[in-house]
Amino acid sequence: ASDGNTGNSVRPEDKANFAALLAEFRSQLNAYGAQSGRSYQLSAFLPAAPAKISAGIDIPSVFSSLDFGNVQGYDFHGAWESVTNHQSNLYPAAGDPSTAVYSIDTAIRAYRNGGAPASKLVVGIPA
Repeated sequence: ASDGNTGNSVRPEDKANFAALLAEFRSQLNAYGAQSGRSYQLSAFLPAAPAKISAGIDIPSVFSSLDFGNVQGYDFHGAWESVTNHQSNLYPAAGDPSTAVYSIDTAIRAYRNGGAPASKLVVGIPA
């Protein structure tokens, strides 16, 4: 999990609560779909940093509720850092001076290694 904006609180139960929230959304969407005769998709914006994935995403539980997960494939680096770096690199950059090395490949592997089906992973890219 991540603190995000100033004032946000991060608690140990956030990982389980996020999975429970998505399961409840899925249950309610399925019930509503049964009444309306329609099907509804559920997706979520998901982090790309392996540490944030591990800390905040129960991959099997989350992906059992989602139709697809949108993995953040951008904002790996930016103006908040003192060194210019790749903003949306596919693979880890050789010589990356950062303490945390980010890439789309690293993020997708983290989800796949955790049990996320490839068919449910969507990568967001900068436009």
